[in-house]
Amino acid sequence: VLPIFYDVDPSQVRKQNGSFGEALDKNKEQLFGAERVEKWKAALTEAANLCGWDLINVTDG
Repeated sequence: VLPIFYDVDPSQVRKQNGSFGEALDKNKEQLFGAERVEKWKAALTEAANLCGWDLINVTDG
């Protein structure tokens, strides 16, 4: 697995804060069950801790 962080700061994915965290919380309340979103959060935290590409640091990324 190679995470690619497109238009999002990896630390926001890891910590589920900022605009990324707000979007997760909104979906948790409106579209998906809380249990499902909590599983997503755990998986995203794990993925964000892997080495990956932060496209903010790549030319034309």
